[in-house]
Amino acid sequence: MASAMERPGIAGIWQICGQAALSASKSMEDPLVQQQAAEGAILRAQAAFVAYPLDVLKTQVQSGHPRYNRLSRLPCLLKDYKLKIFRGYPGVGANSLLMGGLMFGGYRFFDNFWALYHVPDYWRPAVAGGSIGALCGLAATPLEQVKTIMALQETWLKERKITKRIYSSVHHGAWEAPARLKFYAATPLVIRTALFDSQLFFYNSRLREWVANGGCPPSLHFLVGTVGFMLAGLVAATVNYPFDRVKGHMMGRAFQASIGEQPKESTYGAFAAVVKRHGIGGLFHGLPTRSVLHAVVWCVVGAGREFCEWAGLRERAKQRSAELGCSRTLSA
Repeated sequence: MASAMERPGIAGIWQICGQAALSASKSMEDPLVQQQAAEGAILRAQAAFVAYPLDVLKTQVQSGHPRYNRLSRLPCLLKDYKLKIFRGYPGVGANSLLMGGLMFGGYRFFDNFWALYHVPDYWRPAVAGGSIGALCGLAATPLEQVKTIMALQETWLKERKITKRIYSSVHHGAWEAPARLKFYAATPLVIRTALFDSQLFFYNSRLREWVANGGCPPSLHFLVGTVGFMLAGLVAATVNYPFDRVKGHMMGRAFQASIGEQPKESTYGAFAAVVKRHGIGGLFHGLPTRSVLHAVVWCVVGAGREFCEWAGLRERAKQRSAELGCSRTLSA
């Protein structure tokens, strides 16, 4: 099979996709994988709720608001917004559930796909993570755009830039917003998510390998499970931040561009505009806010994973998996 598929044509690619999908579907029948997918989706949604005020602040910082322009302005934002700050959370929560669940099945598909292309085991988590990350970024774009408008419109109302809310809810925005608006900043979001997930899966695979091979004392498992994965997320978020910055810049102007109040921008044009106005350092404006945001998210996720381990949820899933003859270890 390897020799026949070294340079596959269209038929060969479809054959590889079919084999990868079959293997992934069998993998998803594993109770251990199902438990991990549900755990990842729920924990990401919970973490996104805890960190959501920071997400709103990051949106304001990236959009260039003169008042909410740095991390220390979070108390001011909370005071001004009050509970309205959570109006856009359903979009983030839905995306967290979507990506948290899709990530595991999709990751397994691409892990199998690239294995059939003979990508080495060491690098395959990065390649598979980048592949599913790109798809997740595209799938997340519409709700991310609506969430951005929901985060900004309260300020626009207060500053009389608009006379009424553009969207009354995330559901309203997701249903009513035109496609040209919902996918306006798809490119930088796809690149950002692909870079982030590529690094995150690679770093986490190396961490898990180190723990599994006895490199980490049992007394430090909790620390690695929280701080270790948090640091992996922070590194990945820092490397891809320029794309997140440009994504925020474009999404903050997407509504005005969609109705003709501002000229439309390409991803390259947005990069050039940020650099021209703020210099190269402008591409990292807002990084501290996003770093704290990710630290909070990954601390919540890491602590949640350790709780699931402590509560025996994973052990019961492993037992059911073993009874069915499935895998005995977590692979992603």
